[in-house]
Amino acid sequence: MQPINGAEAQKTHDSHVMRSLETPSRPQSPAVVDLCCGMGGLSLAAQQLGMRIVAGVDLNAAALKTFKNNFPDAEPFEGSVRATTILDRCAELLKPFNGSSPPSIVVSGPPCQGFSMAGPRDPVDPRNQIIVAVARAITKLKPSCALIENVSMVLAEQHEGRLEKFEEVLTEGGYFVCQVLLNAADFGVAQKRKRAFFLITPKKLDKQKILDRLAQLKKPELNVAKALQDLPTPPVRPDDYDPDHNYPGISNHFAMQHSKRVMKKIAALEPGTGPMSYRRLHPSRPSNTLFSGHRAPPAHHSEARSITAREAARLQGFPDSFRIYGSFGKQMEQVTNAVPPPLAQTVLRVLLEFSGIHV
Repeated sequence: MQPINGAEAQKTHDSHVMRSLETPSRPQSPAVVDLCCGMGGLSLAAQQLGMRIVAGVDLNAAALKTFKNNFPDAEPFEGSVRATTILDRCAELLKPFNGSSPPSIVVSGPPCQGFSMAGPRDPVDPRNQIIVAVARAITKLKPSCALIENVSMVLAEQHEGRLEKFEEVLTEGGYFVCQVLLNAADFGVAQKRKRAFFLITPKKLDKQKILDRLAQLKKPELNVAKALQDLPTPPVRPDDYDPDHNYPGISNHFAMQHSKRVMKKIAALEPGTGPMSYRRLHPSRPSNTLFSGHRAPPAHHSEARSITAREAARLQGFPDSFRIYGSFGKQMEQVTNAVPPPLAQTVLRVLLEFSGIHV
């Protein structure tokens, strides 16, 4: 299966935005640079709204390969958001196209492991500094507005100094910051996933008005069973699995090679129970937050196995046509680190509305 870009995926996933998807090449379509892009959750959300993705920057080679294949018109940069040469090129890409002056937007999901409950939660973790580096990059690129996403713990008291520096850099650069805390499960994602968003604009936003508008856009709860209902039972991943091979069927949908002992343990679990290493999903509820790292993926709600990378992507709100590259472990890492596109799309929509940007 060949990789398909996010706009094509959305034609089947969300028909109500068809008119927006037919216009990404118009001169006035906002141009987007994605810093710390990962596999492209924020970029997909922007593309689904009719924006054009012009660049993605990340240090993770596997994630950048996924980004490159799903956003073939964007320039991928493997490197740091501090790199002058990369930022200079991003600035060039955000310049007016063909004499027009389209709005420009920077989106970013900086690494969150230093802040996350699932990580060390160390205030001096060097990864925590990247959010300030992103702020400096924004002041250099001077976009019409920007959106940064991170885990909810970034707002915790122990990280107060880092956030103060982050806002100080943006304020000195001529921007205001409005922060909101949202749960993906409230916006059409089959997963409980709290995320902090920073809406960055040249003019100060009224936070209460932002929250009121977001409340208007909430969607009914989506449970695990409904999110996964039409996926077939996956084949077991072969010993010679090649992530670049075009296997028949739905991409990234292979079961792990479980031993009979592990399968027996999973089969004995009631839905919604089990150890963190393979907690069984409950069919009538959203999933708990998906984590990457040493923990195994959660177990399927009705089959004695861990979920596939495709099922994890479904629980994040990615369409099946969004293909993920790299080893199985890298695939799961990318998916679980990604921003849920339906949540990001909602916040981006509100940011554009309050910034007076039309797509």
